[in-house]
Amino acid sequence: MRTAVLGLLAIAALVAAGVGRSAWIPTGLGNGKIGSKTMAASTGNVPSGSASSHSVTLTWNASHFADGANVPSYVIKRYNALTNALQTTLANCNGLVGATTCTENSVPTGAWKYTVTPAAGAWRGIEGGMSATITVLI
Repeated sequence: MRTAVLGLLAIAALVAAGVGRSAWIPTGLGNGKIGSKTMAASTGNVPSGSASSHSVTLTWNASHFADGANVPSYVIKRYNALTNALQTTLANCNGLVGATTCTENSVPTGAWKYTVTPAAGAWRGIEGGMSATITVLI
């Protein structure tokens, strides 16, 4: 019961802060020690991209909440295409990206794959599939 009350207080705080659109309301009571909440959204879409010099431009389709509203931002991840090791995503594609395109600058020479994860504040959706390999040449 205490967990449910704390969850309702958190939602009330979001509404008071102006974040209370219907797309942000959790779809269930969740479970676990902290009464985790979930927000239904489609999985991140697979990005497409191209390299020019040491810049990689990515584009992807918007993800949506269950009520049809667009997810407001995305987390972009870059992986080594040979080892699948996660890399540090660089300028313009790091942090929360509020569009369905970004250009990562100063990308090292190599073969890379990218993923897109829907995001809304601290909430993260499901990471989408990997892009085709994008090669950055010397």
